[in-house]
Amino acid sequence: MWKAVPPRLVGPYLNGQRSVLAGYVYRAQDVRFHNPTEAYLALSLGWEDSEFAPTMTELYLLCWLSRGVDGYQQTTSPGTSEFYLEPIPIPVGAGMCRLGPDGDALVARYDGVAWHPAEP
Repeated sequence: MWKAVPPRLVGPYLNGQRSVLAGYVYRAQDVRFHNPTEAYLALSLGWEDSEFAPTMTELYLLCWLSRGVDGYQQTTSPGTSEFYLEPIPIPVGAGMCRLGPDGDALVARYDGVAWHPAEP
């Protein structure tokens, strides 16, 4: 699963101030993108008052393995298979990825207690 993280929440996630996921999420197999502009379009991030812009040079995404879509409510958004997720704890093994103009890179991994920097 993918969840775009608003820029103002990247720090709070990584320093442990945020410990839940909620909102709109996407199955990785349903969306393809290689840079922030493609992700902006693929994840429908242009809603009113969005903190995202198609001109962003980087975008942060939470990614995790889902064991099916139980608890995920499919929306009726046209074009993209989008799900709404009620608040859940961040899954053990989740990753925080940075998507830049040249692709994505894992920044940190969650062990169930804290985020740990990814090894280079």
